Amino acid sequence: MPQFELTDGIDLEQDLSSTYLVKLCNLGQKKCFSRNEYIYIQGMAAKHVYILMDGTVKATCTDKNGVETLLKVHGPGSLLGLSALRPLAVRDANAVAFEDLETTCFNRDDFFQYIRNDGYLGVLLVRVLLKRQQELHSRVSDFAGHSVEQRLARVLLQLYAQASYRTSNTSTPILHITHQELATLVVSRRQYVTAILRKFVSDDLIDNKRSQIIVKNPTRLRQQILDKQAT
Repeated sequence: MPQFELTDGIDLEQDLSSTYLVKLCNLGQKKCFSRNEYIYIQGMAAKHVYILMDGTVKATCTDKNGVETLLKVHGPGSLLGLSALRPLAVRDANAVAFEDLETTCFNRDDFFQYIRNDGYLGVLLVRVLLKRQQELHSRVSDFAGHSVEQRLARVLLQLYAQASYRTSNTSTPILHITHQELATLVVSRRQYVTAILRKFVSDDLIDNKRSQIIVKNPTRLRQQILDKQAT
């Protein structure tokens, strides 16, 4: 039976250790973004790499009709905009601030120079790319083998874990995400996701009000995934 840890599901990983994060941030420039502001836009020339210092960023893809689809969510410590490191780099996705946040920004040429000067940074980048590839394969397998209810529980646990990382011990983590965004993440219809969320509320696992979700009992929510897997 597979084990579902709080770091499973969508990849809200910290790509860098705290020590290396501080080291890199002293080399870049601080840049802040407001809630719903675009950090970069699909189709534009990619000239910068970002480290997310706090807050949450959603990666989206825009189709020919202008409709945006949520691809993934990034948390503090994540490297954003690695497409800037490709030749003739163009953004293949949007990055949108979920909330007011701070980044450290690097010009692509400066970032390449840091890699030349610090071989460990190059090793980190390889690890990040391999990890994301592995998680993509895991998500494809997850969609094939797990129910929407299981996938939704896993996403909520992941978001809860990331929110807890940013929140003090005295504060209750609040997940700011819509039913449609959750539906996109678990590849389902919004109406079905809403029905499952109502069930979670009825089971006293979460509170759900106006695009704000509070995970009341992460242990029971996690156990629900394992119970569903066992049946």
